[in-house]
Amino acid sequence: MKKEHPVALARGYAGITQSELAARLDRTQGFVARVERGEFDFVPFASLLKSATGLPLAFFRPDLEWRYPEGAISYRKRKQCPAPVRIRAEFFATIAHSIAAPLIGQFVKYPDADLPSIPMLPPSDIQSARMAGAEAARMVRSEWGIGWGPITDVIRLVESKGVRIFYVREPAEHLDGFAFWADDTPYIFLNQRTDDPARVRLDVCHELCHLVAHRDLEMDSDIDLVEAMAHGFAAEFLAPWATFGPESPPIPDLTRLGKLRSRWRISMQAMVMHMYANGSISHTAYTNAFKRFSMLGYRRRPEPGWIAPDASAIHAKFIEVVEAKGLSPANVAEAVGISDKLLGELIPAAAEFRNLF
Repeated sequence: MKKEHPVALARGYAGITQSELAARLDRTQGFVARVERGEFDFVPFASLLKSATGLPLAFFRPDLEWRYPEGAISYRKRKQCPAPVRIRAEFFATIAHSIAAPLIGQFVKYPDADLPSIPMLPPSDIQSARMAGAEAARMVRSEWGIGWGPITDVIRLVESKGVRIFYVREPAEHLDGFAFWADDTPYIFLNQRTDDPARVRLDVCHELCHLVAHRDLEMDSDIDLVEAMAHGFAAEFLAPWATFGPESPPIPDLTRLGKLRSRWRISMQAMVMHMYANGSISHTAYTNAFKRFSMLGYRRRPEPGWIAPDASAIHAKFIEVVEAKGLSPANVAEAVGISDKLLGELIPAAAEFRNLF
């Protein structure tokens, strides 16, 4: 794990450049660059840094150590993700591993990591990549012994296998989620602004693929094929074809797809892609279905039909124990050098708890 300078981290969170921070500190860009290289002490400027970045004074304590994951951070839609959003994702990855996960671990015992390692290089074409991802999903389901039916709560499932779940708040079109390993600990981040529970479930499984199959893969290489593998993994993990296939309609009829959506808790669009990838519908039927989805607006907003959102059991237990000890998220956040606002971004349940007061 490499160490990250707190001033560089704070800039990433605030979404500002070295020049912009320099202007707020009434210094030069070169001065900020030298501070971030460790050539100047930043502590005398802590109050100004607090005002410039929105992070609390305690964040700039010299005794805190921020460690950035050395491995690749996966991003769905990686090529479309703007640089400032990626930098903020790196900030949250560092904070989660350095502060938030250890903080939760003081109150709740995390399960040990129990993810199979299935290293896979992407095949040469999109269809083969999807099928390779689907095979990896079947291997994970088999190793975990969870059967071949619908998964009630995929967030709680991956948490039970030692994955640390956290959140960001970014424009949904820029960042669905991301994942990484740090010190042999797996992390998945989800976007609070993704308002479709079916899509969130797909995002969790998509990132799970990156954790089990792409840990040592350079994420910028063959990104379209890597993403196709993750798409195939997610669909197969949520709806194994051996069980889902016989239930799927021969024609993508919205009424029947809607019933399957309620049972499998997967979007109709993901189902149609799954059916097409497995050869149960023609290209024409696939194209016509997506034209219908676009006409109905389902490409931009959640599909009709309520699905209970998956939720973190670890976060709920954390808040329960904190409350039982007579504390609040603001108390525990301040103790480790972050604001309760930042804690609420990482752990939505903490923000909801704060709103009760």
